[in-house]
Amino acid sequence: MDLTLATVVLAITIAFVFILVWVIVVMPQNRARKNQERVIEELKIGEQIVTVGGMIGKLTYLNREEDLARIEVAPGVEIRIIPAAISHPLDYMQRLARMEQEANKPKPQQSKGRSSASAKK
Repeated sequence: MDLTLATVVLAITIAFVFILVWVIVVMPQNRARKNQERVIEELKIGEQIVTVGGMIGKLTYLNREEDLARIEVAPGVEIRIIPAAISHPLDYMQRLARMEQEANKPKPQQSKGRSSASAKK
């Protein structure tokens, strides 16, 4: 009987550890990967981008099927990169700041439908 109880406790402990690892490690990685894929899908030729290595350049070519992109880092100087190396558009931080400011703005109070005539009575 003691061996069965120990086996059940061990199985529950192992299951708990797997669930904990899933929640702490795997879920945030999946979320970040999906966010990165969405950012790459929204990119347009001519946009200023930042690579994962910190290079800033203008996107001149993007072919997702070939897994190839080119960025212009200086006039007439292009480098080839893989699209996964693109971190975000250069104005991404300004976009986030703008969205955060809009979310923090106090919303205007709506009137309760009272007219000034009914308020005097």
